[in-house]
Amino acid sequence: MKKFSVYFPITIIFTAFLIALFFFVNRNEEKNRIKIGDTEITFEQEIDDGETEMQLIVKAPETCVIGEMVTIDATASNCDTFEWLVIPETVDYRTITNGQETLFTSRVPGTYVFIIAGTRDGILLPLKDITIIVEGSAPVPVVVDDTFTITVKSWLPPGADPIILEKLAKSFERVASAGHEEVSDLVKITALSNRGILGSQLELYKPFLIAFSVHLKTNYAEATVDKHIELWFNLANVLRSIK
Repeated sequence: MKKFSVYFPITIIFTAFLIALFFFVNRNEEKNRIKIGDTEITFEQEIDDGETEMQLIVKAPETCVIGEMVTIDATASNCDTFEWLVIPETVDYRTITNGQETLFTSRVPGTYVFIIAGTRDGILLPLKDITIIVEGSAPVPVVVDDTFTITVKSWLPPGADPIILEKLAKSFERVASAGHEEVSDLVKITALSNRGILGSQLELYKPFLIAFSVHLKTNYAEATVDKHIELWFNLANVLRSIK
């Protein structure tokens, strides 16, 4: 009986501790789990509910059209690091400015969910999910030509083949999405890709390649790789819009 009176309080205290631990872990795991359709993303890192200054703020448009470049902006957040996930998987996006922004240009219609995770001092903040619906057809543009479009047209040969222009557009998009961190690598791989695409028509489109190179040296000599990537996507859109 004496042994029972010693062990019984210990058993009660240990059981209470296990119950408290279960609810604590479950509470934190619940805030680190997000479900999109049949896909569930779970982060096991603990969240500190008492930190009111930690914020993950994300802004983005709800809709866009095929070929339109949109920016998903988390620059108002005060996180140290960012991680991005897109459902369904696509290569049509590029994260810039140390993970604070993402450029998205879809080639196919559909609904895309961007899941953003941010940390501050090693602590994971509650996840954010942004849904963007890509519509199938572009609206009639209000402005027929802007300065950059007119400039690009002047670089191209008269009656430029739309098939070649589409291939060049895809080339610029593909290289811009490859994750290059150095401008020199971006430019070199683009040049090789474009030459391979043009093939026997290289001489016909050489003035375009030379003019674009001059444009880079004149206007982007001190620009970051992120600015170059943004230009690559813009040029792809312009090439695709030329009829």
